[in-house]
Amino acid sequence: MEESASKVSPANRNVFVPLTLLLGLASVVSSFAISNYLGMALALITFALSHIALKSVSRSAWIACVTLATSGFVIGLAALFMRILVDTLRR
Repeated sequence: MEESASKVSPANRNVFVPLTLLLGLASVVSSFAISNYLGMALALITFALSHIALKSVSRSAWIACVTLATSGFVIGLAALFMRILVDTLRR
């Protein structure tokens, strides 16, 4: 009985796809506009959600979710490194 309770049903799995896409898009937007830390945090949440909840969705949906999360994380990380470089060069 515990085994069946821990599995995510296909209907709930399909609900996670738009949620994960929105979180990935939010990570990209927040990395650009709001804060690179928030963008990277949202990207990590999106990665975790993609790998845990989206195990048996279509490959294209999984790739779209992971691509958005990767983009948000890389943009946030690049902004952080650029900020560190500018602060180092100013001194």
